[in-house]
Amino acid sequence: QLNPVHAPWAIGAVPVRRAQDSAVAGTGTITLIKEESEMEQEIEEIPVIKVQGNGTCFLSDLNLADKIRLSGSSHGLKVTKIESDEILYVRDPEEPALVSYTDSPVTFDILRHVDHKVVFEKVLDKLASGGTLGIFPEGGSHDRTDLLPLKVGVALIAYSALDKDGLAIPIVPVGLNYFRAHRFRGRVIVEYGSPSYLDPSTLGAYQAGGSERRKACNDLIKRIEDGMRSVIVSVPDYETLQLIHTARRLYQRREYTVSEKQDINRRFAEGYKQLLLRTDGNLPKEWLSLRDRMIAYQKELSDLGIRDYQVSGLDRELQDRELPDADSVLRDMRLPYRLAHLI
Repeated sequence: QLNPVHAPWAIGAVPVRRAQDSAVAGTGTITLIKEESEMEQEIEEIPVIKVQGNGTCFLSDLNLADKIRLSGSSHGLKVTKIESDEILYVRDPEEPALVSYTDSPVTFDILRHVDHKVVFEKVLDKLASGGTLGIFPEGGSHDRTDLLPLKVGVALIAYSALDKDGLAIPIVPVGLNYFRAHRFRGRVIVEYGSPSYLDPSTLGAYQAGGSERRKACNDLIKRIEDGMRSVIVSVPDYETLQLIHTARRLYQRREYTVSEKQDINRRFAEGYKQLLLRTDGNLPKEWLSLRDRMIAYQKELSDLGIRDYQVSGLDRELQDRELPDADSVLRDMRLPYRLAHLI
């Protein structure tokens, strides 16, 4: 029987140690305080969050570059300065939704800094030998309807390969799009986008370090993110995703392949985002009316206990049966057509 510890080597993968795999409970409780201070200039001009501890031992329990993770959160906040046993500062993540400010103290976990130098060397060796590397640049799994901020690791790997071995490796976005993911044997469609390549002329900026390196990496991350969005359906929230799926099902006039369904979903999602941009978030009355009608349609389906794809077959099933009077009334109402007027 294969030992799980040996599995990565057995399949030719590069094992990666993650900080969250060895998290330990922190002492005491903490409160996050967002403040504008001189600290922003002291720590490479990066916005920070003040952490006020209660019964904590920051000086002995934590080191710079360690992370703290609030109870109930999956995101770690990187420690940038430790001022005392009860005051420290963490880096403010780019996405505000990843931080919850609260007046009530909460418990926290400590995620020890992991030096990935050895991992990076193995990754570069794998690429130099013609290997392929699969990486999830968001840094973790989730069931959100949009991307998490991408980690810089993928950009560092690409630039390091160019710097060390002269390899302009292609970075290919791969989208994993699930249909009924919560069900056993739900379907998934895997899509591949157009590869991105490093511009060799930007290698000098990477080698210069500091702000120039950050800019070069951020520019590459932005291109990678654009590529990833081209192979997924990206929407602000779950409710919007439901509306997109409903709109696609009402729109289609024939049986589509899974790829065709995904393409239409993505087109509708992109159209919705463009509408938001052009109207500055003030959606026109026509759209609001359509949205309300689709929501009402979804609710009626839920109340009836049926799925949208079953609507088209209801009328045929009713006609094929010998129905009592009550069912005849339902048939005469032509339920599927009454629902379909929402199209």
